[in-house]
Amino acid sequence: MKIRELAYCGLFIALLIICSQIQINLGLVVYTLQTLAVLLICFLLPTKLAVISTGTYLLLGLIGLPVFAGWKGGLSALVSPTFGFIISFVVVALVIPPYLEKLGYTRRSYIIASVLATLIIYGIGLAYFAFIMNVQQGQEMSLMTTFSLVTLPYIPGDIVKAILAIIIGTRLHKHTFFLKKA
Repeated sequence: MKIRELAYCGLFIALLIICSQIQINLGLVVYTLQTLAVLLICFLLPTKLAVISTGTYLLLGLIGLPVFAGWKGGLSALVSPTFGFIISFVVVALVIPPYLEKLGYTRRSYIIASVLATLIIYGIGLAYFAFIMNVQQGQEMSLMTTFSLVTLPYIPGDIVKAILAIIIGTRLHKHTFFLKKA
């Protein structure tokens, strides 16, 4: 791995940590900018570096560094109902960069990639949330109730974050294009 690649990974890990701490409280719904950071990681880095960046973030949090939202970290995160969203970041990093590498870095492919990434994040996050609540915590929650609590309120904010990521990604892509061949 080249020093430039390590530097980019470090930069994007720092971005993800910072975005995890930026919280926008809108009553019952608290947004973070994590998904914005994950989209940018996937839009601007090749697959290998995107996976290293999101995977390192996940591992840093699991070993106890306070990198997750609300300055949390540690193995206790594994039993948090929202931990599935963090797991999904690595999956998104495995799926989105190859998609963009294959179809090109156009505004249209960024839009489709944003929708696909959001569906992956919601799918894994929702399934993990339901599992923890129903199995580990013993609270019976239907899929519709889980969806209305965990996904529905966040859709408007995630649309805004996706639009921002598309705008930033299309503008910055030309400056990081050399990384795509790394």
